[in-house]
Amino acid sequence: MKPEFLYSKLIEELSKNRSVAVVTLISKEGSGPRDIGAQIVVTEDGAKYGTIGGGSLEKIVVEEALKALSEGKPKLLKLALRKDNIPKDAIATNQMCGGVVEVFINVIQPSPRLILVGGGHVGKPIADIANMVGFRVIVIDDKEELANPVRYPYAESVIVGKPDDEVGKLQFVKSDVLVIAYGEVETDYRVLKKLVEVKFPGHVWALCSRSRCAWMLKRLMDEGFNLADFRGRLHMPAGLDISSDTPEEIAVSILAEVICVRKGCAMPVKSMDVSNVLIK
Repeated sequence: MKPEFLYSKLIEELSKNRSVAVVTLISKEGSGPRDIGAQIVVTEDGAKYGTIGGGSLEKIVVEEALKALSEGKPKLLKLALRKDNIPKDAIATNQMCGGVVEVFINVIQPSPRLILVGGGHVGKPIADIANMVGFRVIVIDDKEELANPVRYPYAESVIVGKPDDEVGKLQFVKSDVLVIAYGEVETDYRVLKKLVEVKFPGHVWALCSRSRCAWMLKRLMDEGFNLADFRGRLHMPAGLDISSDTPEEIAVSILAEVICVRKGCAMPVKSMDVSNVLIK
């Protein structure tokens, strides 16, 4: 299979906001079905393109590639192509070539996506900084003067319309980040409600006061919504406490928290984490 075809499949999957595993044969001792450099591409749905030798070797490698995709981490495997004299650090394949091979499974993820609801004074620097640090940006607002390609020339998409309706039309993945920065109480609430209704799989940041956060969460529960699945994924009020004041400083505090959550770093405990207080 031509490399051009393999890489076109990789790009095709990334363009659909899906991760891909690229498996490369990086070493071979003794006999094996393929030479160093042979590759396969494995998609999230288990499709395989290319070959590193077929048989149980390839079956094991695809299974491990799917695990790597699920974990979002690369891995190195050693596999023995024989039934006896198996090295302690190798996986037995029961194949009869006689050699031992190593494969590297690299997980290639699409650039993370930040969906910004609200393109106003705070939304603009949030989107600007998100673009600088490598996020693909989608902007949603109901005012064309705030949501247009001139204001956000780098945006993957700029959407003008009723925010909760437009949010409901999007297809989401687990790596998505959504920031509610519209600034009007009822609109913010409707967007949050829509995210709960569609079971948004990523993390949500809402720019609001503690009292407004508590009011929105209590209203959702009073309307019968179970927020247990959102524990740890609702960040309200949004942003680290850095005594931010200006829109740009607020944007820095929010993006710093977004990056910290994505990288799993330790964050200061907020004095009132309403998502944990109210989500039972």
